[in-house]
Amino acid sequence: MTADSFPTPPSRRRPRQPPASSSARLTGRPVLLLRVQNYNKVSFGALLGATPPDLLAQVDLLIWEKYGPPPAIPADHPTLRLYSFMMPHADQVLAELTRLRADLPPGHRHFFVVGGAQASTNPETMDRFGFDLVVSGEGEAFFPRLLTDWLAGSPPRGRFRTGPEWVDLDRYPGFHPAIGYLPPIEISRGCRFGCNFCAVPRLYHGTLRHRSIHRIVEIAERYREIFPARRRVKFLSSNAFAYGSDGRTPNPAALHDLLEAIRKAGFPEISLGSFPSEVRPDFVTREVLEVVRPYLTNREIVIGLQSGDDERLAAMHRGHTREQAMRALELLREYQFTPHVDFIIGTPGETAAQQREMVAFMEELIRRFGIRIHMHTFMALPGAVWQDRPTRAIIPEVHESLRRLARAGVLDGWWENQIGYARKRSGG
Repeated sequence: MTADSFPTPPSRRRPRQPPASSSARLTGRPVLLLRVQNYNKVSFGALLGATPPDLLAQVDLLIWEKYGPPPAIPADHPTLRLYSFMMPHADQVLAELTRLRADLPPGHRHFFVVGGAQASTNPETMDRFGFDLVVSGEGEAFFPRLLTDWLAGSPPRGRFRTGPEWVDLDRYPGFHPAIGYLPPIEISRGCRFGCNFCAVPRLYHGTLRHRSIHRIVEIAERYREIFPARRRVKFLSSNAFAYGSDGRTPNPAALHDLLEAIRKAGFPEISLGSFPSEVRPDFVTREVLEVVRPYLTNREIVIGLQSGDDERLAAMHRGHTREQAMRALELLREYQFTPHVDFIIGTPGETAAQQREMVAFMEELIRRFGIRIHMHTFMALPGAVWQDRPTRAIIPEVHESLRRLARAGVLDGWWENQIGYARKRSGG
């Protein structure tokens, strides 16, 4: 895949999800089997999009999707099985692999590979899964080499770390029509900050890279070729208002040029600062909002406060204060955006008093600014500074207050599922 080539759309209809694969689709070529779930569609689309078409033409591409039955592939048929998952999915993947391997006789020709967040941040945790190859790091430049080596009968084994060079986002489109999903366009990768609860700083070593505007527009136009009725462009970024910047200070001119280019390309709906392109409060400035407000059709901005307590913010290594967060919310309301605010409860060292204060702070923000809350319970993520720290239990009165806010329709998120996961992980 060169910088001048993008996947060719199979038709001018809206892409459909591929059905569960079966052995009836085999042509005799080696099989490339993707184990697709909602959480890894973007990753697999990026890998296929980075692979030259003539290389993909050498395999039968099969999609094993979600909860469908596994495709019936003979044990002696060369098969490259790809997995990508995060920590919460580990038990499910392990159970599936155990069943699959029980059905494969010794000497089978199925080669199991895993990549993604878990494999990249804690590759040693992959040992119990029995993968033939564990890939850590970015995959776009590496995957075509892996596929070539596997077809030649000499793939690497064990643990492999890609790089050390960083992937140039302009060289790859970040999607492939075969996945049946056109994801939000990744405009930036990485983060210059180092929050203790987050694995991104370790994944990208505190770097931040941007895709160029002309490539972003090309991808949006290719999406429209695949789905002609497409009107909206959405983006993927760890901090949307950092586009084109050094990662520490906003670059309003770069944001203007990006949004103006998308508008000139004929897209009447532009969504920036909504999931999955949240913003940091210290990047919400009057200069930035003056630029983005005329272009954006989303009226909700997802903003990560995480806490309203300066002591907690410092412990998280967030890099902003409560005062900055309040100023950001004031500006968002002034520019007629509804803030959808991320909070994390149960962080290491958090006290019962601080949990009560968090609820009081959230209720104050609801009254003053009409915010909605996106609630999280702290989970120790592999690769994060706090990867070995336990979740602080949520006291009953605070738990009930959060449920009350959820019933009132002003709080959402998977925070209660995360409580259950944290208990399971700690053996509680």
